[in-house]
Amino acid sequence: MRSYELVVILQAELEDHKAVSEEVAEVVRGLGAEIEKVDLWGKKKFAYPIEKQLEGFYVLYTFKLDPAQVKEMERLLSLRQQVIRHMVVNLEED
Repeated sequence: MRSYELVVILQAELEDHKAVSEEVAEVVRGLGAEIEKVDLWGKKKFAYPIEKQLEGFYVLYTFKLDPAQVKEMERLLSLRQQVIRHMVVNLEED
């Protein structure tokens, strides 16, 4: 298991960002991850429009996951309509 950070940008106009962020956390947990921290950053304006939207709701997850599951997690997140963008960063040096 390696340590990762995941930043997810959710659609700004969602009614309950906390519920959607918990759904994303369940997707990550479903792949065998141990979530250490979930940090809701809130709404931020984009530097440029993304998918015709000018702002989004940012959420940061810190977790441990088997490296073989990262691609599957990214695939599952890309299928979610509420997720505008996501980025996974490996926290451990090789």
